[in-house]
Amino acid sequence: MSEYPSAGRLRQGLASIGRRPLAWAAAVAVAGLAMAAVLLGAMALWSLRPLLEQGSIGPEAALMLVPGTGAAEVETLRTSLLLLPMVSATRFVSRDAALAQIAARTPADRDAIGQLAANPLPDVVVVTFRAEAAPEAIESTVATARKMPRVDGVELDLGWYRKLWALGRVGVAVLAAVAAALVVHAAGWVLVALAVAAPIDARRVQLLWLLGADDRAVRRAPVAASLLTALSVAVVALLASRAGWLWLDRQADAVGRLYGKSVRLPWPPGAWLAWFVVAMLAAGLIAGSIRARLRLRALRQTVASR
Repeated sequence: MSEYPSAGRLRQGLASIGRRPLAWAAAVAVAGLAMAAVLLGAMALWSLRPLLEQGSIGPEAALMLVPGTGAAEVETLRTSLLLLPMVSATRFVSRDAALAQIAARTPADRDAIGQLAANPLPDVVVVTFRAEAAPEAIESTVATARKMPRVDGVELDLGWYRKLWALGRVGVAVLAAVAAALVVHAAGWVLVALAVAAPIDARRVQLLWLLGADDRAVRRAPVAASLLTALSVAVVALLASRAGWLWLDRQADAVGRLYGKSVRLPWPPGAWLAWFVVAMLAAGLIAGSIRARLRLRALRQTVASR
């Protein structure tokens, strides 16, 4: 806590930054833009996730019921199905409703159905699975549902979903690798900005030692400069991510209008952004303190070896 910058130490930090203002400004701008890419990606995932879940495509299974199944038995079956962890929803389609849907498609279908002596379709309970359900989990759920009372058979096509699931896993792995690369890239530029902001000159440090200054006093200026640099990077990142967010919001709305909907992406809450600033300040304070300590330790070892 002794290194936490006060008003006087912040002035020392500004003086330290003022030694190389152009290099500091360039480093802060690059680090801020790199951090903005990470921040914008996190914001996009946070706000687009509900839309992606609504538009996600999941497999369905059709449970064909035994002829003569009553309404109470259908409701009991649906209640039992909803208790299964991979099931998100169920709906009942009566044999008459199913036949009417087929007849409404084309005149040819209507004519063909008109020649039937009786409705050959069974009553069906359609089961919708959760978007995150793996193919193996769906198969296990279907095997359980097949054994339930009043279920005569099950229709399930997982071929297309297995391909989609495999592609999704590859996509998630690639996205995670890109996100990790962006984080490492941004962290590297932040460290560069901190190094540029808080240069520790060996001759100046030795002079301060000769004048009686201890290591804690010597560390004050570089730590304060690191804190100010981290705050500046956070501000640049927030401004740049806000600009990128406005563009992303316009693009999402343009896509939504193609489907007759107005799509507006929610801006993250203030507490979310405040925690980002606090994290950046903490990172700057810790990184600046560690860097200063290591640098001073190395200088003392150099002086002692002479």
